[in-house]
Amino acid sequence: MANVQKKLMICVVIGLLIFLPGSVAQVQKRSVCGRVVLNTSNAIAKTEVILDYAGIELNPGVITDRDGTFCIENFVGDLTQSTTARLYVASFCRPDDVILVAAPFWPVLRKERLFAGKDIVINPGDITRVGEVNVQLVYVHISLRILDRQHRPLLTRLTDWSPVWIRVRSQNGVTVHESGLSAVEIERAVDLKESRINLALPKGRWTLEIALAGVPPLTGAIRSTVRWLRVPGKLKIESCAKPVDVAVSVSRTTKSRLRKS
Repeated sequence: MANVQKKLMICVVIGLLIFLPGSVAQVQKRSVCGRVVLNTSNAIAKTEVILDYAGIELNPGVITDRDGTFCIENFVGDLTQSTTARLYVASFCRPDDVILVAAPFWPVLRKERLFAGKDIVINPGDITRVGEVNVQLVYVHISLRILDRQHRPLLTRLTDWSPVWIRVRSQNGVTVHESGLSAVEIERAVDLKESRINLALPKGRWTLEIALAGVPPLTGAIRSTVRWLRVPGKLKIESCAKPVDVAVSVSRTTKSRLRKS
């Protein structure tokens, strides 16, 4: 939710700069264009390219065209300077999943080659062509159900999902993602009847932890404080060529132990 608010604020600032007298020349559009080499053997719903470089708060990105071509437009104050940047390219099985562990990634992951992105140089001028870029990451779909102690759907209203917090740990136990859910993500990716959320994670081995705060009363869940309820076990994610739809239930028994339904 904080990321959405940040993006809105940046758009407002850019809009003000464009329309303020004498400031039009200060904000100029620059494009980074290329073509992603798509692996057609994967069940890809969309491929996304994200640009990351110092001095810009918002990481602009686009969905590639059917042939893999893309152009990322961003705004700068000086087109005469060159700068180094990174391109991140990822493909997704489904377009409506909430993306966890997303580019430009937490620093601990950027040390790994898979999550390091492609180094590029953005040349002076209004367009830089980077040629062909390989898909670096393939994400797969995970279905996560959150149930009460009687294994019934727990979060069945939109307001139930607003306090939910998700943490992802790497196979080494290091936190690599932690965030809540925006209103847009809840509306797009949550099935209220099933108390289910659709997520996307890169191929690998991850541990999910779900904080349930402010959930409905009389369900055995703790309301007063945020309590981390760990999804039992580690999920081994396979490639999109053979997607794995993992349904995991988070519940508390009388012995405060978690179990998978």
